[in-house]
Order: sequence, then C-alpha cells, then structure tokens
Amino acid sequence: MAGVAAQPPAETVSGGVLGGGSGGTTGFQETELRGHPYRHFTVAISVGAMALAWARQDGAPHGAAVVADHEINALGRIGDAWTVPQPATLAAALIMRPSIPVGVADAVWLAGGLAGARGAASLTGRSIGVWWPDTMVDRATDAVVGKVSAEVQLGPAQVRSAVVTLRFDLGALGIDADRREDLLGEVVTAFDQTSAWLAEGAEGCAQAAAAYTECCPLVGRRVKVVLLPKGVTRGVVRRVDDAARLELVSSTGMVERIAIDSLRRLEVAGAGPSEPFPDPPA
Repeated sequence: MAGVAAQPPAETVSGGVLGGGSGGTTGFQETELRGHPYRHFTVAISVGAMALAWARQDGAPHGAAVVADHEINALGRIGDAWTVPQPATLAAALIMRPSIPVGVADAVWLAGGLAGARGAASLTGRSIGVWWPDTMVDRATDAVVGKVSAEVQLGPAQVRSAVVTLRFDLGALGIDADRREDLLGEVVTAFDQTSAWLAEGAEGCAQAAAAYTECCPLVGRRVKVVLLPKGVTRGVVRRVDDAARLELVSSTGMVERIAIDSLRRLEVAGAGPSEPFPDPPA
C-alpha cells in the first residue's frame, strides 16, 4: 500500500475480551505501521476503549495505534455520536505517553488535533484545520471532515498516558475506503512530530499551542461559547494556549480562557460583525 512501511505478517490474537465488560471484542490482528505497533479490529466497542485496555493492561508503548472497521459505540467529546456510515469512516486511536504535568494535561488534545489535520492534509493536498477543540474542517469551505477526542490517565503530578481518538469522514476528504491505511500512516507520521513537543515540557507545550493556533480557523472570528453546566460567553478568538484553553477577547478587551471540560458547544458568527450565530458543525 502506498506510503506505508513494509510490515511483518499479521498475528491474529484471540481470547479474553479487551476493554472490559460486555460488548468488547475477542480478536484482532497485530502488525506494525511506520515503526509503531498496530492493532486492527473488525468489530470493537470503540477504538478508544481498545486502546485504553491495551495501554492499561499490556503496557502499549507511545505511538501504538488501534483501528476498527466497525465500532459499536462511536462516541466523541461529551458523548457526541459519530453519524458518518462506518464503511466511509476511518476510526483510529493513538496511545500517548507524554512527559507533561497535570496542569497542562489537555495539551494532548493539541497534539492529537494537529496530527489529524496534518495527516489528512498530507494525503489529500487540502488545507485542513481544527475548530477547537474537536472538529477537523476543510479550511476552504468549513466543511467538517473529522472529529478528535482525548482521554487522559493521570499519575502522581504527571500524565501517565493518554488516548487520542480520531474519526475521519472519508467521503468529505475525497478518499476511497481502500486508502484508510494510507491515511492512518500519514496521521501516525504527523503524530510522531506533534507528540514529540510534549516530551519537551512547558516549552514544548507552548510550541504545540502556537502550531495549533496557526491551524485553527476560529482565530480572529467571533464566537459564542455555551458552557457546562450553564452559562454563555462571547468574544473574538485570540489563540489557544499551552493548556489547550481557548482565549476570547470581549468587546471591552477582557480576556477569558475556556477549558475544554467546561465547553458544551461553540457557535461561530457569520463573516460580518452584526451577522447572527448559525448552528455549529455537526
């Protein structure tokens, strides 16, 4: 397959259910993709659940990848369902073991979102951006091409591990289903680059934030942020900081920082200063 490193014969593993509880899966193929271990499930409760089980139970290394042809429970941030038909989806999860303190744990969202956007851009030649915090878009049209989410496992004072889940709409990207592994290969290569920043501590998190801000089409646009558990705030997006918070500047010049776990949804205003806020991307 184009762009994918030579692989050893796949090993089929079966037996205990991974991911815990009912609805998991009992078998997968394990091989290697661009220097990283790679597990391919035909059916899985979700790629994120399989990656979490691999990281917790079997000590999967940084950069290990999981894909599934069919997910039983394909959910993203705050339980948002992925509605693209699964034959037209690449669903992948990447395991990260970053050297970052708990205070900037959400920086894993930056590395994951950038990897998804850069990988898709590399394969398609399109300009792909990330609408903070979880939506990948074609920057020419604002059309949604994918979603990202992250789950972080905390240790004493530092992040122990994280799982970044990426789902791509192959049709929106103009990619045939038989090129899933090509796309995954480009994402894994980009992930090597973006996650390396997080091995550099605070300075690396700042680099990731600067790259993410450059990749974020929301910068300079007016947004309305609906908060959890309640509340609304508005402003112009200035940047995304090294803790993955969205910085808004109000009409009075006040700066507000919005954490990912406080976001219910984000709505973007039209191009003009007085245009209303349309529905956000699905």
